[in-house]
Amino acid sequence: MSFAPEPAFSHGSIDAKGFAIPPPVSSIPSFDPPSFEVKEAFGEIRLPILRDTPFFQELTVNAAGRIANYKGTTGTVFAYNLGAVWAPVRDLRFRGNYSRAVRAPNLSDLYTPLGQNFAFINDPCALDFIATGTSNREANCRAAGLPATFNPNTSGVTTLFQSGGNPNLREETSDSWTFGGVFQPRFLPGFSFSADYYDIQVNDVITSPSAQQIVNACYDLADLNNQFCDVFQRAGAAGGPRGEGPFEILQGSLQAVPFNYAKLRVRGIDAEVAYRRRLGDLGTLNARINYTHQFQNDEFLNPTDTDRANQLLLELGFPEDKAIWNVDFRTGPYTIGYQGRYIGRMTTFTYESFFSKQGRPPENSDVAEQRFYPAVVYHDVRLGFDLNRDFNFYMGVDNVFNRLPPLGLTGVGGGSGIYSNRGRFFYAGATARF
Repeated sequence: MSFAPEPAFSHGSIDAKGFAIPPPVSSIPSFDPPSFEVKEAFGEIRLPILRDTPFFQELTVNAAGRIANYKGTTGTVFAYNLGAVWAPVRDLRFRGNYSRAVRAPNLSDLYTPLGQNFAFINDPCALDFIATGTSNREANCRAAGLPATFNPNTSGVTTLFQSGGNPNLREETSDSWTFGGVFQPRFLPGFSFSADYYDIQVNDVITSPSAQQIVNACYDLADLNNQFCDVFQRAGAAGGPRGEGPFEILQGSLQAVPFNYAKLRVRGIDAEVAYRRRLGDLGTLNARINYTHQFQNDEFLNPTDTDRANQLLLELGFPEDKAIWNVDFRTGPYTIGYQGRYIGRMTTFTYESFFSKQGRPPENSDVAEQRFYPAVVYHDVRLGFDLNRDFNFYMGVDNVFNRLPPLGLTGVGGGSGIYSNRGRFFYAGATARF
C-alpha cells in the first residue's frame, strides 16, 4: 500500500512487485503465460532389516525423496517420505509413515492476466469502520499517514479492482502422519481387518481472499510490512486522478490475487473389514466393509488470524462418519450382490452457528429448530448371469427404498450432492467380449 498522485495503471505497465497492470477497460484478457520448465529427480530405497525371528516376523524400513526445480519464484523444492513395517507374528502387521509433499502453483495461479472487477468495499481506516477490526487497525492506519478524521462517503459506490494470477506465489507444503495395522488371523482364513489413523496439515495454501479481506488484512495484521498492503495504492492528500477523494483507495489499483497464507488440517481413521470364503458346493461369499471417521476437518482461511479455524466437519457435505459395505454371493453362473451406504448426520447450518469452536460461543444457536440432517442409509441390489465366458447379463435396483435427500434438499450443489437425488433407479444391461 502506498500513496500515489499518478494514475494507478497504464497500458502495458508493470508495478514494483512484478504484477502486470492492465488498462481500465471492460474486456477479458487473453491467457498467454511464459514458457515454463520443471526439472526433477527421484529415488527410493527399501531395507529389510529382520525376518523370521522371534517378535520380528518382518521389520522393514523404506524411504523416498524427490527434488524438483520449478522455473519462477517456486525454485527448488523437496518432497520425501519415511516409513516402517513391523510384523511381530504372521497374523499381525503394524505400519507407519511420515510424508512431506509439495504442490507448486500452476500456470493459472501464477499467470492469469489481471481482469477488471467491481465490489463495494468499506475502507477499514474510515471512522465508520476503524473500530471493527483487530487492535492493530487504528495504529496501522495512523502509521500509514491517514488522518484521524478520515471518513470518505463511499456508501453505494463500487471500487474498481483487478483480479488474476500472482507470479510471486510459492509452493504449498503438507505434512502427513499415518499409523495403522493389518490383522489376518490364520484361524479364520479369508478374514482381514485393517485400520489407519491419519493426520494431514497443509501449509501456505494458495488462497484467493476477497477484495474486502485484502484491504482489511493490510491494517489488521501486526504491522504494515505485509503482502496485502503491497497490492493497492491510495491517493495523496490532494485526491486521485479519477476523482478519488484525499487518501482514498485508487480506482483500479487493488489487485485481488492468490496468496500463500492459509492452512488446512484433517485427522481421522480409515478401517476395512473383509471376508472371502468358499462355502462348499454352494458358492463363494465375498464381503467387505469400509468405514471412515473424522476427528477434525478445519480450514484456516482468515488472512488476519490464520489460527482461527472454520470447521467443515459435520457441516453439509462433510459427515463425521461414512461407511460402505458390499456383499456378493456367486453360485454357478449367478452373482447376487448387495451394497449399503451410510452417511452420518450433518448440521443444517454452519457448525459454528450451533456449537462452540476454539472457545468461541455459538454464533447463532437459534437459526434453526432442527440442528441436524438425519443419517441416511441407501440400499442397492444387483443380479448377474454369465451366459458363457464372453457374455454377461445384469439387472439391479439402486436406492431400493426410494430414499430422497432429507429435509427438502435437492442433492445438487451446496454440499447436498453427497445424497442421491434420483430416487429408486432400475437398470439392466449386458456385456460382450469379442
